[in-house]
Amino acid sequence: MFKFWKNKKGGNSGENSSLPAAEERKEAVPDQIIELTGREVQRSVAPVLGMTVLDLAERNEVDWNSFCKRGTCARCRCMVVEGIEYLSEPNLAEERRLDPEEIEEGYRLGCQSRIEAVGPVKIKHAPYF
Repeated sequence: MFKFWKNKKGGNSGENSSLPAAEERKEAVPDQIIELTGREVQRSVAPVLGMTVLDLAERNEVDWNSFCKRGTCARCRCMVVEGIEYLSEPNLAEERRLDPEEIEEGYRLGCQSRIEAVGPVKIKHAPYF
């Protein structure tokens, strides 16, 4: 999956040039759905372009554990089951915290992964502990 972003963006991971534009868009896209599965709560929610997976989960009261929101504690670690192409590419914080094999398997940090496009997405909270 990591190879997907290199092919998609045509460059190295960790360079997210679309972030400033994405920050401006904070309205939900009601005709599309993202499925978020926390420890006990599962919800289908409207995506918000530019928002992190963690912020989207918190906004919709999905029980997503978090602590630092900086990409260091990995309590927000999650598995992208479907729709990884609709998320931002792994950034430097994720590359430092997650093993390359984890990224390849579809694991991301919810505090770092942003919704960049609309499409069917399923994400499951998958912390280490």
